[in-house]
Amino acid sequence: MLALRHLLSAGRTRLGIWLPLALLILLVGLTWSVVLAQSLANSEAKNARDAFRFASDEIASSLKLSISHEEDLVVSTSAYVVRSPAARTPVAFDRWIESVEALRRFPELENIGFTVLVPASRLAAFKAHEAKDPIRPFGAQRPGAWEAGVLPSEGRSFYCLAAAGTARSAEAYMPVGLDYCALAPTMMYDRDAGAPSYAPITLAGKTTLGVSTPVYSTGAPPGTVVARRRAFLGWLGELLVPDVVIRRALEGHPNIAVKFSFSLPTSHVVFSHGGIPKGAMTDTPVVHSVPEAHARWVLQTFMPGVTSVLFNRPNAMLRLLAGVLLTLLASSFILLLATGRRRALALVAAKTAELAHLAAHDPLTGLPNRTLVLDRATQLIARHMRHPELTAALFIDIDGFKEVNDTMGHAAGDRLLRTVAERLQATVREQDTVGRMSGDEFVVLFEATSDEPIEALADRLNRVLREPVLLTPGAAPVQVTASIGIAYGRYTTPDELLRDADMALYQAKGAGRDRHVLFSASAEVTPEMAAKDI
Repeated sequence: MLALRHLLSAGRTRLGIWLPLALLILLVGLTWSVVLAQSLANSEAKNARDAFRFASDEIASSLKLSISHEEDLVVSTSAYVVRSPAARTPVAFDRWIESVEALRRFPELENIGFTVLVPASRLAAFKAHEAKDPIRPFGAQRPGAWEAGVLPSEGRSFYCLAAAGTARSAEAYMPVGLDYCALAPTMMYDRDAGAPSYAPITLAGKTTLGVSTPVYSTGAPPGTVVARRRAFLGWLGELLVPDVVIRRALEGHPNIAVKFSFSLPTSHVVFSHGGIPKGAMTDTPVVHSVPEAHARWVLQTFMPGVTSVLFNRPNAMLRLLAGVLLTLLASSFILLLATGRRRALALVAAKTAELAHLAAHDPLTGLPNRTLVLDRATQLIARHMRHPELTAALFIDIDGFKEVNDTMGHAAGDRLLRTVAERLQATVREQDTVGRMSGDEFVVLFEATSDEPIEALADRLNRVLREPVLLTPGAAPVQVTASIGIAYGRYTTPDELLRDADMALYQAKGAGRDRHVLFSASAEVTPEMAAKDI
């Protein structure tokens, strides 16, 4: 009773030491796991926001480049109109547009043309000239189309009418007699100011952007209003579809939605692409501005919002769960040391012994394998160097084993090998070693004494192995035989002992099988004998 109380007291003392330590490890581990997981969540959220800003800048750069290309087209076409008066005719203008492949290079361009100022006194002459050289809105090689009247109706002191132009499709075609100044009165102001104008236009249910740029014979706008009016040639007009440019800029950014807005003091239009998720991140870079026209393009990008909340970040949650698991394992291990150290050591020892047994034994028969056989042969030889007994080895090979495998299957062959192993173990002494070398080859390590001659043991093994074996249920028993090679004497290494026993085995097979042969150094093993049972 006293011993039991002492044991319980020792257990409580050990638990009193280790339990606070386990709780401390649990507390520190859980805290550190939360800190590391939250750090990862913050880092991932920051990386996502940085990537979004980078993508937003990349989209803005693409849009700015597209606008710059459009401006280049306006500049080059204006220069062509200034240099060549013939360029203001429909055919020459169309050929220029086709030569620079404007419609192919600028997929957002729906319509481009040259508009002139026609006083009411010259309207009849303009109509007559138009009738002789009509505008071909679909290219120089395509049939012309023109209208006789002015739209809206006539009755004004001047008109802004198209003198040349090209359209991408019938939907983008603007009537030849359309008076642009009636639709956009600011065009006259733009002429005097020397600045381009921009206006949203809805065409066939599609919102487009109209751009009008005054063209002067001097190239650049003159310095005074009077000089500008004197040098004025007309307006170069474009009809653009910003959505085409937006889609091209968004290539490679499938999760980003945009609002591309164009602003003037008198108007504001927004072109959208993609749905804007609730709580989305947003960025608003200025894409382009035209100070003289008080116009600017602004891009607003949207992407699903990211949060550093731990439970919304899968990677951070995995780190947290891993940290919690490791902490629980460490705490459990501490408690295990306090409450079951001896049992744990016993389990480790048992597992180690099990692994050691598997490493040294044949998995089919349970007999020692080649490695353990060599070790025991080494021990046997070392013992016999100090005693008069001789070391003996019997090499045993089943005759016709390959035929059993081929005719009855490998399962039957495995049953035969297990049966042979059981019979060999039951026949030899307890201190002798029976091992399986490989395939159908077995070995018996034997201490040769005067009690039983080694050849008598071999005779007994031959008899035992001849007994019929039932290999397949319902089939007739099978009788097999074995050839045995014997080597004994005073050996210094296990390799020499097993080599001589193997040589004797080949001699036994060559002599007719189902027999044993004692090793003789003078006997010769021919290739035919060695291959006899293959």
